[in-house]
Amino acid sequence: MNAITASQTGLTAVISRLQQQKEELSITYNAAITKGEKLNEVKTLYLNLKDIDKKLNDLLRITL
Repeated sequence: MNAITASQTGLTAVISRLQQQKEELSITYNAAITKGEKLNEVKTLYLNLKDIDKKLNDLLRITL
C-alpha cells in the first residue's frame, strides 16, 4: 500500500465517521427542537452540527 492509497483510505474513514456523526447529531437536534429543549442546548447542538458539516464539506472538497 502506497502513501496515497493509505491517505485516501484514512480520509474515507474520517469522512464516513463525520457523516455518521452528522446524521446522529441531526436526529438529536431535531428531537431537541420537537421536545422544546432549552434554547442554549439546542444552540449548542446546532453549532456542533454546523462544525461537523463544515469539516465534512472541507474534506469532501479535498478528496474530489
